[in-house]
Amino acid sequence: MTAHAYSELQYGWEKAYQEQDEGPLWQEDPIPVIPQAIEALKERNVRTVVDLGCGDGRNLAALAEAGFNALGVDIAPTGLAHARRIIKQRSFLLRADATGLPLVDASVDAVTCFDVFGQIQDPTDLITEARRIVAPGGLFVTNAFTLKDQTYGEGEEIAPHTFAYKDTLFRYYEEDEMRGLFADWTIHEIRRISWDDPPHGDFRPYPHTHDNWVVYATPQG
Repeated sequence: MTAHAYSELQYGWEKAYQEQDEGPLWQEDPIPVIPQAIEALKERNVRTVVDLGCGDGRNLAALAEAGFNALGVDIAPTGLAHARRIIKQRSFLLRADATGLPLVDASVDAVTCFDVFGQIQDPTDLITEARRIVAPGGLFVTNAFTLKDQTYGEGEEIAPHTFAYKDTLFRYYEEDEMRGLFADWTIHEIRRISWDDPPHGDFRPYPHTHDNWVVYATPQG
């Protein structure tokens, strides 16, 4: 598959959000990773958080409710329009590519990135950008689909562990690969967690189980 075709899949979420314009594509509750992530952020006295790939805002809203000064970033304008209704002016929104943010170096206490690694071909540039904007000693929290995720194999396989599904890209990871992505970070924890998800409109119209790696890491040096 060409780089251009990969790009189209990676940005296919705008179409998915548009087709669900009567409401959010996902349920309103945050993903089950969020409570532990919030606890970890509070333990480090985090005040400012950038949430990369905030989508329609369900996880961003939970961060704002927990008291963080949060900025949600996403490439999809329709997703951000849904997020604006959910967050109700409790945080800020920015339309931008997560690999090139108009933010100052070392300017935030933490970066979160939920359910995004599975939608991009290679998260290396995103990780590099997170490292650039997070302050020394700051925390990066992210998750990624494992090969045991129930959605694995749906759609057309276009690369190893990578599938084109309804004009979007789904990427799945082995543990060694996740650790390799954070080779120059200090990994405080990498754990595996599963949860049941309800249907997501016409996009995935049936209940399914997600199986994820969750990583907590701090830049080295």
